[in-house]
Amino acid sequence: MSDDADTARHPGQRPGEGPRERPGQPADQRPARPRVLASTASLMMHPLGWALDVIAEAGFTGAELLLTHQRPTRDVPMIEAFLRETGLDLPAVHGPYMLLLRSALGRDYRTKTARSLEIAGELGAQVMIAHAPFRWERRALGWLRDGEAEQRADATGVAFGMENLFPVRGRALSAVISPEDLAPYPHVVFDTSHFAVAGIDLLTAWDALADRVVHIHLSDNQGAGRDSHAPIGTGVLPLQAFLARVGASGFAGTITLELDCRAHRDDRRGLVAFLDQQRRVTEALLDGAGPPLPSTAAGLDAASGLDAAAGLDAPAGLDDAAPRVGGRSRGRLAWTPFGFTRTGADR
Repeated sequence: MSDDADTARHPGQRPGEGPRERPGQPADQRPARPRVLASTASLMMHPLGWALDVIAEAGFTGAELLLTHQRPTRDVPMIEAFLRETGLDLPAVHGPYMLLLRSALGRDYRTKTARSLEIAGELGAQVMIAHAPFRWERRALGWLRDGEAEQRADATGVAFGMENLFPVRGRALSAVISPEDLAPYPHVVFDTSHFAVAGIDLLTAWDALADRVVHIHLSDNQGAGRDSHAPIGTGVLPLQAFLARVGASGFAGTITLELDCRAHRDDRRGLVAFLDQQRRVTEALLDGAGPPLPSTAAGLDAASGLDAAAGLDAPAGLDDAAPRVGGRSRGRLAWTPFGFTRTGADR
């Protein structure tokens, strides 16, 4: 899909782009920047070919593919044709573990995982991203403890990456939420928004897990216990410090921008501009050269200042027009590409 000059570039460097250096550090001592991808999960309401074309147009060289009920997301020859058309590759494949995708590739956790690893291997991915079973799914948990998933992953040449999830209404339904829960897994997928919902400090979690992290799901979080997958710089997470630490660490994995793009779902031009801006901000922060980010949710209105040249407004917030019961808003259980979240509730 690329000529020799392109394949020689460092991770995250786009075709025709010269090497970029970190200020104040000799060129031969600067670690290569981790490669930044975009997720098809953010665009899953659109056809896969359209989504990959938007991702390429926004300046990405690779994507993370979410396997869904839709045939094009699981048809390897069709996916490969899309990749040839767009010039993208797929370093990461996300298995269909969300509630909405419960029956995709089978309801049995073991069958779903095995098939996801096979597809990831056929596509040449580096990592297949998995969610842990629910705590009551003892047979599936035993299968993981026995190392069966790792053995299958080894056979396909793909890392089995376990992603941290979060409590739902204070209940730990998933078997993997905290850094301690991730201890048995040699390959970790680090989700920033999920750690926020779980109330776990991002920098502390990174220090505990960095040597096993192979992939990062990057987004901000608007607080209030919601898995908001907010745009970078529009929430409460210390992403400037976090990305500076990741960039300086020599992290050799990949980073996916896993963002709620619903504010741009009917505006392709605005969507491309939004994704391009978020990619450029992320890359600058990894280089330690990004603009200051708002440190709290109060900075939402100032988020557009991250890149004024892009002309992007702060993304629309979640629906706060939920009915009130007994003087308290119950909110709505709304679906996002990353799962269900209660919106508009008083907390």
